[in-house]
Amino acid sequence: MKLSNKKDINFLVALCSVVYFVSYVSRINLGTVLVEIIASGYAPKTVAALALTACSITYGAGQLVSGYLGDKFKPQNIIFIGFIITALMNICVGTIGNGNVLVFFWAINGFAQAFMWPPLVKILSNLLTDDDYKKACVRVSWGSSLGTVSMYLLAPVIINFFDVRIVFIISGALAVLMAIVWKSVYDRYKPFMACGVSSPVIEPEKASTSNTASAKFDKASIILHAFIMLAIMLQGSLRDGVTNWTPTYISEIFKLDSSVSILTGVILPIFSLLSFTFVSFVNRKFIKNELTCAGVTFGVGAVSAVLLLTLGSSNVAVSLLLLALLVGSMHGVNLILVCMIPA
Repeated sequence: MKLSNKKDINFLVALCSVVYFVSYVSRINLGTVLVEIIASGYAPKTVAALALTACSITYGAGQLVSGYLGDKFKPQNIIFIGFIITALMNICVGTIGNGNVLVFFWAINGFAQAFMWPPLVKILSNLLTDDDYKKACVRVSWGSSLGTVSMYLLAPVIINFFDVRIVFIISGALAVLMAIVWKSVYDRYKPFMACGVSSPVIEPEKASTSNTASAKFDKASIILHAFIMLAIMLQGSLRDGVTNWTPTYISEIFKLDSSVSILTGVILPIFSLLSFTFVSFVNRKFIKNELTCAGVTFGVGAVSAVLLLTLGSSNVAVSLLLLALLVGSMHGVNLILVCMIPA
């Protein structure tokens, strides 16, 4: 049964947006303070880079596990478990003084973070109409940009007044709080979280024809699915890689202080926020084919990358603008490939 009451829909979307906000804060915080992690000597660059790589790998692998578990268990329970684990990992990084264990904890954190998005998609797609779902995806995706903006703004302040590890303790505390709120909310509003989907009834005389058509579709679409998965991998590598390393890149190329370098990174999520809205609008009004829309958006990112390669080191403002366009376009591709197509 789909939600029709606007108040219920807005409540559900707002709740999921906050969930995604906190999940992003507790995942991208390492990339945000990476330059300070290295400068302070908490962990060498090789260890910090390996931690980010391990997180990306376990996050990707975890999506498959999360999707499978989402078909076996209630998605709201999967999200709760994910928050508990990510909270523990953040707090461990913030309290244990040995930076060499960073890789271990952040690999587990990446796996736990994969327990957020697939269950959210299932909840939203099951409870909302197609039109409401597309609009909700944009609003929920804003949580990632707002979480990134918040981290880029607050991290330099925390670093200046405290220690870089306090960033992880605060992130872990937010994850614990979110887990408590999420548990209490879905216990109280169980009708909103009733995610069972009834299977369509197929008439016996149509079953044979339906199965034949399905088999042909499966054979014809397997290559398309492979290319979509490849595109998702590429945009994810670009989006997360550029986002994680921008402060370090700015610091090393333009010799800026680590706090200033972190602060300059706030322009990336602002562009991403605009990109979510713009790409969704273009997809709904103009380029209604999702794959074509994703291809055009990839093209914008490609042009930005080429210009960054040739002009990026000439001026900090130009460099940030091109980085923002690249990351923003990848967020737009992500919206299409990971939100619109699966539903």
